[in-house]
Amino acid sequence: MATTAVLPAGTDPQAAFRAEVREWLARHFPPALHGRDGGMAAVEGPGEPSPDEEAWRVAVGGKGWGVPTWPADYGGGGLSRAEARVLSDEMARAGAWNPIGGMGVMMFGPTLLEYGTQAQKREHIPAIARGEVR
Repeated sequence: MATTAVLPAGTDPQAAFRAEVREWLARHFPPALHGRDGGMAAVEGPGEPSPDEEAWRVAVGGKGWGVPTWPADYGGGGLSRAEARVLSDEMARAGAWNPIGGMGVMMFGPTLLEYGTQAQKREHIPAIARGEVR
């Protein structure tokens, strides 16, 4: 029978990851974008992104955090659900949003990850994860 460790009250099991995310956001999230609602822009694609928006997409896509729970082998973050929750919480705290979106992330990518061949996954998933294909 497995036992579950009991953590002291107030202990954050994700504290180290939370600190990593905060530090990364401080280095990569452009201050000019702070508090702007880019959530729907990531899904709808509002047209030509500003240099700050493009830098943010490249940073998030390069880290794999636009699709945090997708496998790292295909350009995703490879994060657990708990880590993805921390990432989402910290992005909200920083006034940031996920710039990677669209039908590739919502529909095609998950379907391909589930049913695609290895060759199809290697060809298509990384570009979707970087936000280069919507």
